[in-house]
Amino acid sequence: MECTFPVNGKLEFRDLSVSWEKKDELKQVYVLHKGEEDFKSQHIDFRGRIKLLKENLNLGQSLLQITDVKLRDAGVYRCVIAYGGADYKTIHLKVKAPYRIINQGMVSTGRNEWKLTCQSEGYPKAEVIWQNRNYEDLTDKANTRFETASDQLYRVTSTLTIKSGIDEIFYCIFWNKELQENTTAILQIAGNTSKFHLW
Repeated sequence: MECTFPVNGKLEFRDLSVSWEKKDELKQVYVLHKGEEDFKSQHIDFRGRIKLLKENLNLGQSLLQITDVKLRDAGVYRCVIAYGGADYKTIHLKVKAPYRIINQGMVSTGRNEWKLTCQSEGYPKAEVIWQNRNYEDLTDKANTRFETASDQLYRVTSTLTIKSGIDEIFYCIFWNKELQENTTAILQIAGNTSKFHLW
């Protein structure tokens, strides 16, 4: 996140004070007081995850870096800078988590019937679309459930029970509407697949 301030000539570091706070929750994120970092009032949520990129201060940029970003970091932040005069800026941080890794399961239930499962975690809630090799929509035959996982992520599990011969291919697609992004897993029923379960 960035806010800027005017620097005329060389930056006088000891005259500079920068403060970042999470305004919607009144949590102190970072304080630089007259050129000295002060972590005493920093909220525990941000401990060890915040860095002010000091090399950019000479350019009049207060760049705040948050590592290991969590969904709860989303919200309204305020940057206040005192250097000669004083000014502030409000920044809205949005955090999203794509459904990158899809765990797959495939179990034969006998009589050419298969139970195909896809599970992934992300945010916000994703829709799961099932298709066969001809891209025909099988979603209405699937059962999809949502649970809250760690760090406010959604754990989405979708199971499709379908009659199928061997050498058939199915796709499960996690469609994250808000991110306009999809992730696809390919499940193949091969001749040597009697019973296996990934994960």
